[in-house]
Formats: sequence, C-alpha cells, structure tokens
Amino acid sequence: MNKISFIIPVFNEVKTVRKAIQEVLDLSIDNKEIIIIDNGSNDGSVEEINYFKNLKNVKIFLKKNNTGYGSSIKKAIELSSGKYAYIQYADLEYDINSCFEMYEKSEINKYDVVFGSRFNQSLKINLNLFTTIKQKPSYLATFICTFLINFFYKKNFKDIIGGKFYNLDRLRQIKINSNGQGFDFELVSKLCKLKFCIGEIFVNYKPRKNSNEKKIKFYHMFVALYQIFKVKFFN
Repeated sequence: MNKISFIIPVFNEVKTVRKAIQEVLDLSIDNKEIIIIDNGSNDGSVEEINYFKNLKNVKIFLKKNNTGYGSSIKKAIELSSGKYAYIQYADLEYDINSCFEMYEKSEINKYDVVFGSRFNQSLKINLNLFTTIKQKPSYLATFICTFLINFFYKKNFKDIIGGKFYNLDRLRQIKINSNGQGFDFELVSKLCKLKFCIGEIFVNYKPRKNSNEKKIKFYHMFVALYQIFKVKFFN
C-alpha cells in the first residue's frame, strides 16, 4: 500500500483532538504518517496534541498565532512524505474509514483528488432542498458553492465542501494564494479549471452537536464565492 499522510489541522478542538489523532493511529494501515498542525490554539488543544509527540511517524507543528486554515494545510503538505494525503478534521464530523474507499478509487481510476460527499445524491432545487436548508442553514453555502462549480466547469459534484483525499504530487503543482477559509474554494476551482481528474464518494457525516463550536461561519460563504469567481474570471 502506498504511503498516506493523514493531515490533522487543529484550532481550539480540545474536546475531540485526542480522539481524532487516535482514530488515525488505530487504522489498520502500516504505511502512514500523521501531520498535526495546530493553528495557535489557546484552549488546551496543544497539551492534548503533545501527548503523541514521541510517537513514530507523528509530526507536530505548533503555530504561535492563528494564520488561517489554508496556511495550516499548506504547511502540512510541505511536511508530508506520502503519495496521498487525507484530511482528518479534528472535530470528528467525517467517518475516517472513508479513506479506504478514497485510496482504492485513487489507485484504480488514477484520480488526483477524491471528494467525500455528505449527500447520497445531488442537491436539486425542489421541496426537499428547501426542507434540508431549513433544518440545516449551513447547507445553503454548500448548495450555492457546489452549484457554481458544477455550472462553471460542467461537473456533477454533490458536495465540494466535504472530505478530501489528494494525490500529493499533483496537488503540489497548484499554487494556492489563500491562507484562510477561502483555501478549499480556490483549490477546488483551480483543480477544475486545470482539468485535474476528480472523483467523489459518499461519506458518513455526523455534525457536531453544538453548531456554535464550528469554525466555519455563515459569512465565510462570501469568502468562498469571492475565490470561486476570482479563479473563474481572473486567474
């Protein structure tokens, strides 16, 4: 099995970060490494992370200040030595076992990236969509951003905001300027514009109970839209 770098970006996730790391350690994958990037946490997350600092194949980078989600992923990519990278979010919302199917799809189909969709089928403008958004308003941003990517690049993605599995050599060929929450949207836009090979699978998703703890806020949708339009019309 080719080596997988499990990237764990962290910012104030003291309640779940230890379990997020342990989930990776418990995976039945021998050829792996764990890259933990803390983005200036001040809630005790660093102490939880340091519990693993002496383990083999665990790399820890602690930033003094919060320089943005995108900067954390970029630093992790720089430190990674695997063929592939799986993003293990420290909030435990995504089922880590999806990495096995993502790996298999990447090997068989030579995908550069595999998205992990939270939806079994595409979101269409109908009563079900409005019901979904009413129950979970945060899905409005998912629908709008996914719709735009599909419209601009003639794709049929279900969810561009979900899980991510990357071929690192291919990923390093793209220059991403954004260091903040716009990182994923700039990257997805450039992947599509440059015609990289992208797959998508369904992943089990369990949103955290307290939505106030989420790092993604409603106003980040405007950052996302800015990056999507910028790449499409100006990059």
